[in-house]
Amino acid sequence: MKKILKFLSKAIIVVVVIAVVLRIIVVMSGEGEDVIMSNSIAVLRLEGVIIDTKDLDKKLKKLDANEKVKGIILEINSPGGVIAPTQVIYNRIMKMKKPVYAVMESVAASGGYYIAVAADEVYALESTTTGSIGVIMQYSNVEELMSKIGIKSVVFKSGKLKDVPSPTRDLSYSEKEYMQAMISEFYEQFLRDVLKRRSISEDKLRDLADGRVFSGRQAVELKLIDKIGTREEAVVDMKNELGIQDLEVKELYDKDESLLSQLFTKAAVLRSELIPNGGFYYIYKPGL
Repeated sequence: MKKILKFLSKAIIVVVVIAVVLRIIVVMSGEGEDVIMSNSIAVLRLEGVIIDTKDLDKKLKKLDANEKVKGIILEINSPGGVIAPTQVIYNRIMKMKKPVYAVMESVAASGGYYIAVAADEVYALESTTTGSIGVIMQYSNVEELMSKIGIKSVVFKSGKLKDVPSPTRDLSYSEKEYMQAMISEFYEQFLRDVLKRRSISEDKLRDLADGRVFSGRQAVELKLIDKIGTREEAVVDMKNELGIQDLEVKELYDKDESLLSQLFTKAAVLRSELIPNGGFYYIYKPGL
């Protein structure tokens, strides 16, 4: 067990070091700068598991203040992720003065869907995986394993719930109630924010919000999203909405930046899957 954890820790460090080096190269080369010289539609990407959205939040705020940017398209290919960073981007989009369109790709589920619904228009492919409205929290109980190899957990804590959930023991009934109450709280926040943006009754949404996923086609029929379409359709519709046809389409990401995001995502997933730890997530990930 110790050897496995040691190996995983080293692997994570290597991935992070590579990601940092790539980022330094991008910054030093001046690539990926958000330079917009003419009237444009800006395109951003949200890729992979949502862990940290500070950079995306700053970009959206900056674009909203840029007079040359007339609208923003956010391409989403994400199963969701950590709750707080997800809500940061949802709230940022809700504050935007300019039109924001979300374009779902292979998957935009749970937290990915949460962010998408903040947009003025939501597009998806017929085959897009979306929905998965809900909250999950999962951890590993290694009490029996520790007992077999002669390890006993000793915990000193300031309050009875300070170590809940503990991977070294079963939860009591009251502790399970406490955890379920937290899940319910985050779930209600999810429903609240979807209801702000979709023309759907609360009763109908609750029926759909049991964690199940939908295809893009089903999501349109259920009014969870607006249209079937790609970025090209979104660009045409945004130009028509703005009444400006000669807008440039400016991609504010590059391959190096996308690779950096993927490396950090893989490091985070590796840690969450193989090293026991808890956490509340808006994420679609069977077997998490």
